[in-house]
Amino acid sequence: MKTILHLDMNAFFASVEQAANPALKGKPIVVGGGIKKGSVVAAASYEAKAFGIKNGMSTWEAKRLCPHLITVIGDMAKYIYTSKIITGMLRDYTDLVEIFSIDEAFMDISKTKNNFGGEIKLAQEIKKRIKKRFGLTCNIGIGPNKLMAKLAGELKKPDGLIILKKEDIPEKIKDVAVKKLCGIGKKTEKYLAELGVKTFGQLNKYPREKLVKRFGLAYGEQLYQMGQGNGSSTVAPYYKETHAKSMGHSYTLPKLTNDMDQVKGYLLRLSEQVGRRLRRDNYRGNVIHLSLGFGNYKFWGKQKKIEDYINDGYRIFKLAEKTLDQRTTTDDQIRFVGVSVSNLIHNLDQISIFEPDENKKRLLKTIDKLNNRYGEFTIERASIMETILQGKTGMVSPKSYHLNE
Repeated sequence: MKTILHLDMNAFFASVEQAANPALKGKPIVVGGGIKKGSVVAAASYEAKAFGIKNGMSTWEAKRLCPHLITVIGDMAKYIYTSKIITGMLRDYTDLVEIFSIDEAFMDISKTKNNFGGEIKLAQEIKKRIKKRFGLTCNIGIGPNKLMAKLAGELKKPDGLIILKKEDIPEKIKDVAVKKLCGIGKKTEKYLAELGVKTFGQLNKYPREKLVKRFGLAYGEQLYQMGQGNGSSTVAPYYKETHAKSMGHSYTLPKLTNDMDQVKGYLLRLSEQVGRRLRRDNYRGNVIHLSLGFGNYKFWGKQKKIEDYINDGYRIFKLAEKTLDQRTTTDDQIRFVGVSVSNLIHNLDQISIFEPDENKKRLLKTIDKLNNRYGEFTIERASIMETILQGKTGMVSPKSYHLNE
């Protein structure tokens, strides 16, 4: 049986700032864009969370909850550096390390755990090394697959270490809320609650055929397997390249809106992020998909296929915008917007016979170099400077940070 370890750093951005500046230790701090209008909390220390402050909350609201709150401007280079060093530590225990996000990773220690005295001692050693090197704490969950390992890490925070074995399922976790299972979001949680399923134990006992009837064959079966404690145990190692089938970004808006100018502002910024990722990994695509979510839990999506393959964020945006303008039903208020490019081809960089196209490619390469050096969106279009993506959902995917180098 596999032994999977999941590591999750505690209040990562805020903890890094506290470790870097001893004057901040033990104090309520938030990391974000400062106290200017529109600024939000990207990360909160546990001292700040004690006042009810949460990630994604506006800074002014956080200040209202905690008047003596300290705000710190985020320093992504610092967090990336710390994450890369920690990832390097994990590779000392197994080469099967999968980066899940900038502050999370999975490890398959099935074949190497006995070299370090077993899974518990191995996990304890990792925690000690991270604490000694950076003064940071982390949660570690251990389980027979990735689903249970990640859940184990959620059971006790901060600085927890919990192991879930196959024989512990479902009794040991029967009262755990289903929302703690990776892959169950607010929408699915709501639908499960309507079926009377709110805990892992209830999901474990819920009939497979009823889940399939309510959620469809694929997702219904997936939910049933999750309820049995079954999940993928395949850890995709950092050195294993896989070709992407699509690339996209999505964002949940701070509030419901019918303001199409605002929606298009977010759509443009998301499209620019998608274009940047495509260029960085040498991909182009010719199918652009727009998706919208509304306040009534309804979703709408439509895709458009074009003849040529593109990786220019502005072209992606114009195609998605055209699809948005063609939408017939406009009464529902929008809460979610997403854009993706699929039908990708790799390592295609055809020379255009049109000089303007070549000039545009050179310009994009120059902008990418500047943003790579000085930070995401150092150079950006003036039209999206006021469009701020709040919280984790607005961040570029972990791969963009080159954590696997």
